[in-house]
Amino acid sequence: MRRREFMSWLSVGASGMFLPWHGAQAGSGTLRGYLRTNWSRDPYSLGSYSYVAKGAQQSDRMALGTSIDSRIYFAGEAVHPYHNSTVHGAYESGLMVANAVGQEPHKNIGVVGAGISGLAVAHALAQNEKSVTVFEAKERIGGRIWTSDALGTPLDLGASWIHGTRLNPLTALAQSMNITTVRTDNSYVMRGAGGRIIDDEQEPDWLEDITNIQHDAGADISELNLKAYLAQLDYDGDEVIFPQGYANILDALQGDYEIRKSETVTAIRYSKNGVAIVSNGVESLFDAVIVTLPLGVLKNNSVTFSPALPQDKQEAIERLGMGTLDKLYLLYDQPFWDEDITWIATPENGLPQGHFNEWLNFYKYLKMPIIMAFNGGLPALELSHLSDEELVLKAQKVLQGAYP
Repeated sequence: MRRREFMSWLSVGASGMFLPWHGAQAGSGTLRGYLRTNWSRDPYSLGSYSYVAKGAQQSDRMALGTSIDSRIYFAGEAVHPYHNSTVHGAYESGLMVANAVGQEPHKNIGVVGAGISGLAVAHALAQNEKSVTVFEAKERIGGRIWTSDALGTPLDLGASWIHGTRLNPLTALAQSMNITTVRTDNSYVMRGAGGRIIDDEQEPDWLEDITNIQHDAGADISELNLKAYLAQLDYDGDEVIFPQGYANILDALQGDYEIRKSETVTAIRYSKNGVAIVSNGVESLFDAVIVTLPLGVLKNNSVTFSPALPQDKQEAIERLGMGTLDKLYLLYDQPFWDEDITWIATPENGLPQGHFNEWLNFYKYLKMPIIMAFNGGLPALELSHLSDEELVLKAQKVLQGAYP
């Protein structure tokens, strides 16, 4: 049961932050607190990561990533030629764009977005003696990499894993900072109604699509260009997490460049003479600009381009899909689930398929009584409208049914 997951965000319009739990209790343990993500409702991402939708091709990513007159460039996981929907894809994309920009005579460079692709661009260009300014709408850097200590230990609300450590540039980046990583295994158990163990032979035929596709692509199998999805390349090696949080890796990308936080870019105007970024109503001029906005933001037309983007880019943005993978962390007073198992499946929970069918046991790796549920694709969108209390109570009841 191999999993590949990129990120999520704190709830927008719900708690927006960790809250201690004072509501009803359901299950064997006492719930102390929770962290909820609601990625599809985050206005700065509008989803978790991209996928090749039906009607789209992998070539759409390349069309989106091609520069405009060597003045406007695009970077991020959505434009990587083959390592999409991953942190390493976003990072590598930033390095590739930095190399392309570095070969031009541009001196003054603007970067839209301080996620890992934007920081990789800024770091590399600053080392190449370029003057770089990064515009970030949020009050923090990292984009879809975000570590929270709200539950008493570092937990990643967005990216969690290095997917395949062998030859992965993130492995070298983590090692350069002496960051500890821990390998996760694929041990799993299926818990049915009343807590019974479900054998592999009895696994519902729909569950694998939920855990291996919906929770990987952030979309339903019916939404995917399945051939393109299955052909996507990845690195070999272990799957590892960061016990002290993924955000520590961002320290490796510090450099001699400026980051302007809480700067919401609303327009980009370009010509053969240069590029203007309009942020918080103020126009800033640059020789070239690198756009690292998430695909969901581009699809929403949150930033206007003048003149309009070329037709092939507009069509690529429209055809490509933006997936969603949300998390719900639950902190209990003590673990009451299978302590030595990584993945817990709950297919007989009385909810629609895809709702709270997969859990990650953090007690095994952090020795804290924390368990986390994944919800992806259409089920995540359906659950995004629930209040925090409604969502947490659903999760508690599922665990109560699996561990009566």
